[in-house]
Amino acid sequence: MTLYADIQTLQPGAWVELFELDLRPITGGGAGDILRFHGYTQVGPVTWQGVAYEPWPIVAQGFRVDPEQPPVPTLSAGNVDGRLTALCLAYQDLVGARLRRLRTLGKYLDAVNFAGGNPTADPDQGAPPELWFIERRSSEDKEQVTWELSSPLDFGDRQLPGRQIIANVCSWLSIGGYRGPFCGYTGPAVAKADDSPTADPSLDRCGGRLRSCRLRNWPNGELPYGGFPAAQLVK
Repeated sequence: MTLYADIQTLQPGAWVELFELDLRPITGGGAGDILRFHGYTQVGPVTWQGVAYEPWPIVAQGFRVDPEQPPVPTLSAGNVDGRLTALCLAYQDLVGARLRRLRTLGKYLDAVNFAGGNPTADPDQGAPPELWFIERRSSEDKEQVTWELSSPLDFGDRQLPGRQIIANVCSWLSIGGYRGPFCGYTGPAVAKADDSPTADPSLDRCGGRLRSCRLRNWPNGELPYGGFPAAQLVK
């Protein structure tokens, strides 16, 4: 029987909830910066899909999907040894770290979790993993730290598209600037802001027009122009 068939029955069994906190987006580190844990402190490590999750006193709540408004779940974790305080101080409250929430039924856990093995172990029978981001640290004391989480689909007050559609003005002038990461030009001085030629680096400016971009020598003739020339065709 599969997980989805099990949960349709009257007694599907107990859910097991596991978490994976990936600090690599904020530390730039390797696999050692991934913390795997569960909240069942009365038991030892729990192994699922060949990966061990350590017990940690946590309270994770608010994951229920509400069609009226996006959920704002929270994660509270024990901080008696001050480990989380140290991480918060080192990495700006862990804002931006990724949290994966994994769920399966106890009957599907790896056989290594049971003294007599587990004939129903099945690493493929899990609910789809949920991805969350640490949005902010909402509280902290000597006993625990609590964070609010956000969904990758929660854009807050941001709007799409992120750039205005303007026919003959390159957006990269205001986002990163000329020769910035989006513009990407690294060649010699070519022209002033009015597109008149110059070889003086102190006078080198981009006018933000399509012809300004064409004056630069780009590999393969491909222009990374940040404007929308075709927009002028719309009347």
